[in-house]
Amino acid sequence: MPPPDFKVNDKVVHPQYGGGYVSGIESIAVSGEEIECLKIRCVSKGRKIFVPRNSVELSAIRPPLSEKRFRELRKTLTGSPEALSRNFNRRMKQVKTKLDSGDPLQVGEVVRDMYPKWSEKSLSSSDQRIFEKCRDLLVSELALIKDFSYDKATEYFEKTLANGHRKKTNSH
Repeated sequence: MPPPDFKVNDKVVHPQYGGGYVSGIESIAVSGEEIECLKIRCVSKGRKIFVPRNSVELSAIRPPLSEKRFRELRKTLTGSPEALSRNFNRRMKQVKTKLDSGDPLQVGEVVRDMYPKWSEKSLSSSDQRIFEKCRDLLVSELALIKDFSYDKATEYFEKTLANGHRKKTNSH
């Protein structure tokens, strides 16, 4: 399948930086060579990233999830958490594999599985950073899908998690 041909104002998702908009196409000199890049304004943290147009496929930039895939993500987020390894190294490997996959459903599994400890404020500092990165990736994509501000998307996302978690704890 050929890589998508993104244009200015298109909504895009970068697997490491989250959702954003193509804000321009610029030529950048790298080692004396002009490289045409997509300039992407990320929804969270206001950062700008540049992705060479000839590397879009390698960078795994993609359009935001469809409504159907978003419903699947929401189901994942509100599903029953799976136990993460108690062993720090195993847990980090388990979580990093899912985060590095770039698959929002796998990133959603990380958030779902860490949420109970996050809500109890009992995550280690490393787990806290990973949870926040995964949450931010998903929130920025949600902002694009629903045309929400980042803050409104965060509020919606956290309510979804809390309601899903509350259902689990009330049914036990």
